[in-house]
Amino acid sequence: MVSKMKKTMNLGIVIPQLEKYGGAERYLIECIRYWQDRHNITLYASKISEQLLYEHNISSKVQRSLISSYFEGEHSMVLNSILLPKIWKSEIGEHEIYHTHLWPTHLIDLHPMIWFPHEPLRVLHDLRYEQNTENIGINVVKNIHIYPKYNYDKIGDNLFESYLDAINAMDGTSKPEKIVANSQYTAKYLEKVYGHKIKDVVHPGVNPETFANLPMDSNLFVTISQLWPHKRVNLLIEAISLTNGTQLFIIGSGPEKEKLEAIARDLGVKDRVFFLSGLTNFELRMVLARACAFLFSAINEPFGIVVLEAMAAARPVIAVNQGGYVEACNTESSFLLPPYPSAFAEKITLLQENPELAIKMGRAGREISRQYTWENAANKLEKIISNVWSRTINKVDELKTCDKNNSSLFGIQYYLWYGEGFGASHWNDDRETRVVTDKPMLGYYGSSKEQTIDNHLDLFEEMQLDYIVLNLHIDDDGVNPVELIGIQHVFDIAKIRETKLYFAIQLAIYTENVKEIEKVISMLRKIFVNNKNYLHVDGMPVLFVFWTGCYDSDLEMINNLKKITIGFINFAMGLRIPDTRKEEDLTFGLFKGFGQYSPLELSSRKNWLRVWKEAYISAQKLNFEYSFVTISPGYNDLSLSDTRRLNNKFRVIDREYGSVYEEGMRFIKTLKIAPNFIMITSFNEYHENTHIEPSLQNGRLYVEMTKKFIQDMKEKLL
Repeated sequence: MVSKMKKTMNLGIVIPQLEKYGGAERYLIECIRYWQDRHNITLYASKISEQLLYEHNISSKVQRSLISSYFEGEHSMVLNSILLPKIWKSEIGEHEIYHTHLWPTHLIDLHPMIWFPHEPLRVLHDLRYEQNTENIGINVVKNIHIYPKYNYDKIGDNLFESYLDAINAMDGTSKPEKIVANSQYTAKYLEKVYGHKIKDVVHPGVNPETFANLPMDSNLFVTISQLWPHKRVNLLIEAISLTNGTQLFIIGSGPEKEKLEAIARDLGVKDRVFFLSGLTNFELRMVLARACAFLFSAINEPFGIVVLEAMAAARPVIAVNQGGYVEACNTESSFLLPPYPSAFAEKITLLQENPELAIKMGRAGREISRQYTWENAANKLEKIISNVWSRTINKVDELKTCDKNNSSLFGIQYYLWYGEGFGASHWNDDRETRVVTDKPMLGYYGSSKEQTIDNHLDLFEEMQLDYIVLNLHIDDDGVNPVELIGIQHVFDIAKIRETKLYFAIQLAIYTENVKEIEKVISMLRKIFVNNKNYLHVDGMPVLFVFWTGCYDSDLEMINNLKKITIGFINFAMGLRIPDTRKEEDLTFGLFKGFGQYSPLELSSRKNWLRVWKEAYISAQKLNFEYSFVTISPGYNDLSLSDTRRLNNKFRVIDREYGSVYEEGMRFIKTLKIAPNFIMITSFNEYHENTHIEPSLQNGRLYVEMTKKFIQDMKEKLL
């Protein structure tokens, strides 16, 4: 009763923002480009640039999902560092494995998780005392930058250390299954911060073949950098001021731009230092191809993809001798220097005056860059993620499915629409459709409450049920919010309990608004379908549909339903028997299985056995892939004043102290081929009195009958 192991991962990828063209963003996009045809990927970010994805050929196969944006204003630094990841956690759907990218995505604490931080929160560590300060009135504030925000958080000096202490206390609480570093340098840094060895290092990549060969301008020097203090672009401007006839192109943006422009002006090189931003990949490559050399002076850069790109463009590198990129450089391709403007100026002049040396070093750099391709990086990181996924999936029960030949799964209809207290939602709040004439032994409970759900799960487990069908109504106003919250709580509590029960959602569609239905289906995919407790059949998630027949023969509506439920196995819980003469013209192949929601209302009692058998045989004749049989203890909706019920010939079917329920059980036992699915209608539909939940009128009679029936059937099937 298990499905085959899959090779395709259902992967949730989280990055704070995917809007600007930074090194970490480039790394992730390049990986997704290689992964997108091999795995089911959902990308989560607070901002997503479709243009950026388009430039890198990321297709619509990769689902996009926006999560909450960054806080601004007072206390935003600590809110973004501690609270925001927990908000993201509530917005991220269930996936088999999570790849979280950048700090602080590890604090979403979803598992199994591979975290690729690129760097820890450096303001806590090596940049703690590198922050700019300024006077505002009588107070001193620090301008704090936490990537990927574009602006500073202005923190009063008296709050700064307190904020850092609070953030630091949370930072190590998450325990990803793997932490991946982008260099050996970063791995050692992460080991020092998080206290355990980082074994997995995947260097960034580059595509050398995409860089053009253009005539070199021996006076042109280029740096590519976000304009933050720790990038030390001011050092490069000072170096240029110590040379003659050189020009510096600074490609990047950030809040330090005005200050850097002022430095260039004050040093007398305003006409030789140019600031460029918003360049396309092609334009960036063209600028690099014309340069004499690439300059880089950042403090302890974790890696620095731009250094690799300069080498791929066959340009020599003049950089500070610190950071991850040093691992890719050697003396043939690069000058690695102390952070002195004079040292940079000396090497700038050397290459300016010796273009043949620049060409030679550039060629050496290009050869080195061929060892670092994006394809290799994507494959190596994918292997790490896949290994964690494989180990994890082997530790947990595989998704519940059925063997069509000799197994049955036992399920029950479950309603989560009750508010707490008599007169609340569905407890006699509407005389037309919501009158109750029996009372649960639990009292008039609230469906979404933990004590209610725990009690019901106890009963489901006691009866040895396999799956629970969670009803969800949709009308012109959208999804029923009370039911939706209850369903979310069921999945959450089931996970905490580590129950073996499985759950599937049944849509009761009372709208022709296809966009609204599509929105709900999309929500189900994101939030519930990949939960390990969601019922799957032969590796595919199950979707039940309460089929009243009002959409029979509506080809347009059914085609829309087919389209928006691709990837699901659809089962009908109908109010009729499948029609062997014209079912194809009624439902057009929408369903893989067709069962009856309420078998007692199909005919008078004297014809039950004949009609039940006819329903079962009809489904077999129509070659539905999965077979269903439903049983129910009784029916009575006379207390409801809804005029639509007046035409129902079977408004009262007495329970007869369990004999009606037992008759359905006997019918199932006579079947030569056991149905794949046995459904009980219902656990707690009190308005129509089909409930088997312990109540004042019935006690535990129907729970005990169900328990005995399932036990007998499972022993028989074994």
